[in-house]
Amino acid sequence: MMGRPQRVSEPILRAILLAFYWISSTTAMENNRTSNDTNNSSNGETDKPFSCEWKDLEFPITYGPGIASSLCIVIGGFHLILGFKYQRITLFATGFSSAALLSYAICLIRSTLAIYYILLIVAAVAIFAGILCTTVVFCGLFSSGIVAGFCLAMAFLLGFASLYQYTTLSLPVGVIILGSVLIAGASVWWKRVLLVVTSSIYGGALVTGGLDYFIEDLRLLDYFWLKIFLKNIKGHEPCMFSWIILGVWPLLILIGLLVQFLKTAKQPPKPKKDFHNKRYTMGSPYYSAPDDVEMTELLAEQAQAPPTPSHYTDHTHQRAPMLLGED
Repeated sequence: MMGRPQRVSEPILRAILLAFYWISSTTAMENNRTSNDTNNSSNGETDKPFSCEWKDLEFPITYGPGIASSLCIVIGGFHLILGFKYQRITLFATGFSSAALLSYAICLIRSTLAIYYILLIVAAVAIFAGILCTTVVFCGLFSSGIVAGFCLAMAFLLGFASLYQYTTLSLPVGVIILGSVLIAGASVWWKRVLLVVTSSIYGGALVTGGLDYFIEDLRLLDYFWLKIFLKNIKGHEPCMFSWIILGVWPLLILIGLLVQFLKTAKQPPKPKKDFHNKRYTMGSPYYSAPDDVEMTELLAEQAQAPPTPSHYTDHTHQRAPMLLGED
């Protein structure tokens, strides 16, 4: 009896070890390739410049970013169509995806851990954030406003940086923080309308980011980051494909707003108040006295209603049949 659980657990342990080995080996290969490219560029062998042609869009799609971009497209499509109808799932997906992307970016930039440790940290943070946003509704609404405000602030800063050349980083940082906090506060105050709007904005941004990876290897997002935060954009100029992908975002926002406001986010009509409803029945646990306006409407409805059969009931005492026969 004791040997059976060991035989069952051995394949599971082997599968986990093989998965960790595969992740570490692929990461080492990618690091070696990156170091080789760096050495070649330092030796004078420069890469071919990006010429914005279809042949330049042929790049290898790796497993990690490819899976993440696919999940972004799926989650973004869910936000666009069913963002308000399934609020709990939407809030969980918002917290999960935003926390996962943020923690993954921080770990890649600042951490020297192996990739499987980074994935474990990202998964733990994302699951915790998703559960927190689901159980605490105000936290979920606030986080949805934060991510939507961040997306709108980045779009505004891109247009502003194209028209005006600022020289300080306090301007973009202040605009991002101010826009995110304002929309987050509005999302907590106006729950229904702003949840539809923020889910459409964030869902469209996720789908646009996923398409940007599969089409041009995140060239548009790199240009966003470099242009807004005063980095060198030489060699990262956007192409026609980049502007087409960017134009998909407002189109997706419009589609999400129309679909949700006209179909999936419509609330069912409220039932007509009845005089004999539990709410107006004395002794009911749901009883609440109507106000003056409601009482006027109820009295008018009662006056127009046909009389019930109970009004014609003869309540006089009826004599028994045996007594009627004696008379």
